[in-house]
Amino acid sequence: FAPQLAFVNTSKHADTKNCSSFTFNVKPDVCVYADGTSHGCDISKTEIHIEFKWNDAHDAFSKHPEVDDPVVSQTDKGFDTLGQITSYAAAQLGAQYRTHIFSVLIIRNRARIIRWDREGAIVTAAFDYNSEPHLADFFHRF
Repeated sequence: FAPQLAFVNTSKHADTKNCSSFTFNVKPDVCVYADGTSHGCDISKTEIHIEFKWNDAHDAFSKHPEVDDPVVSQTDKGFDTLGQITSYAAAQLGAQYRTHIFSVLIIRNRARIIRWDREGAIVTAAFDYNSEPHLADFFHRF
């Protein structure tokens, strides 16, 4: 579905080259590369980063926010996930000369595509990637 992209498991390999001065490890679960030659985590060459969570409580965003409700989850685990994915996006934007980047947050069988820029983020509603083609379409068209 995306032959032009290489998906690399980086969950156990922090980026020590570009992010050594950070007080936290930059190690998304999967880094997606366009060149196919990258191994491990190199945030300066990453096209898209993907983070997996196995519990709904870790969703960084509200499931069905109403007009006056916050879009960001108000749980501690949700805030932790939000901080984690935000730090990865900030590291990637800081290491690359881009106007925006994309990331994917996968919670169990649901996914969210997030577009980040230097002002904030736009996030999709969660969708079931097993029954909806949105995630495969996103990678195919990237």
